Amino acid sequence: MRLDRGFTLVEVLVATAIIALLSTALLFNFGTAARNKTARTQTASVIVSDIRRAQSMALAGTRFGGNVVCGYGVRYVNKTAYLLYAGSKEGLPRCQDTNHNYQAGIDLMVEEKKLFNPKMEIRSPFPDIFFESPDPRTYINNSAVLTDPPATITIQLIDQANCAQQSCAQIEVFTSGRIDLN
Repeated sequence: MRLDRGFTLVEVLVATAIIALLSTALLFNFGTAARNKTARTQTASVIVSDIRRAQSMALAGTRFGGNVVCGYGVRYVNKTAYLLYAGSKEGLPRCQDTNHNYQAGIDLMVEEKKLFNPKMEIRSPFPDIFFESPDPRTYINNSAVLTDPPATITIQLIDQANCAQQSCAQIEVFTSGRIDLN
């Protein structure tokens, strides 16, 4: 009586080939997932969340790190980073008298944020967005005029030439405080 135990060489090769094909398909899908609309929307949603965080902080109070501040803002740093900052009231009787754009050495850095998806970038610089406490009044490039155009932040695949066929995600921030994600 002969007992055969184990797998034949052909069975092992067939199983290995199937696993290799499935692995290749999964790796390909993960590679392209970072380029699809969902990835752009997720990256843009994180930025919207941080803008809303600055807006909420402005509603919550006028102190940051023991200092009296006029509000909180978001500033473009480079294609993959932006800054959350607290606008200093340093020596001013009223917050309306201050420059609401980021001023290095005067304003306080809350946090520097980097895009979590390395395949995405911010298409071009955007103006400073600032929420003055306690209203919060919204300033875009130091202006709170309601008829001003919104600040637009465009998220795209890194080194993409243009936004053809809806290949970008856009965030619009209005001086009314409204924030839209398209």
